[in-house]
Amino acid sequence: MGDQSLPAKPRPRATPVSEPFWEGLQAGVLRLQRCGDCRTWVHYPRLRCTACLSDNLTWEEVEASGTLYAATIARQATAAPFADEVPQVIAVVELSQGTRITTTLTDAGDSLPPVGAPVEGVIDRGPDGIALLRFRLRPDGAAGSAPNHLSTVS
Repeated sequence: MGDQSLPAKPRPRATPVSEPFWEGLQAGVLRLQRCGDCRTWVHYPRLRCTACLSDNLTWEEVEASGTLYAATIARQATAAPFADEVPQVIAVVELSQGTRITTTLTDAGDSLPPVGAPVEGVIDRGPDGIALLRFRLRPDGAAGSAPNHLSTVS
């Protein structure tokens, strides 16, 4: 897939706090934390709610769909291991329930999609089998819900 002379890409390592997030992606679903006291969604994984500081956080499956909140095109590699992904659209996606996730778009090429464009999550599995969450523009161009089970990027 990539140039064999490139350094290895960094890979995530689950911690006890983030393990349910990564296990969900391995299973093809997006799980986020939610506070059982104030009902705030919490991402990235933490020990305490960002709104009320409660430790009553649970994991819930959510739809991996939303809209493009912000984006930029990296025309130079952000680090040497990513040289094979240039141009890379780095994006912030606002999920349907309001949580924002920093990600990359898989299908934008070298054009910048408009803010507000509907997107859906996809799984990108590396050669090591680790599942990463990325997003693509909705093929039908329509906003709204997407299946909870994420498809895999080819």
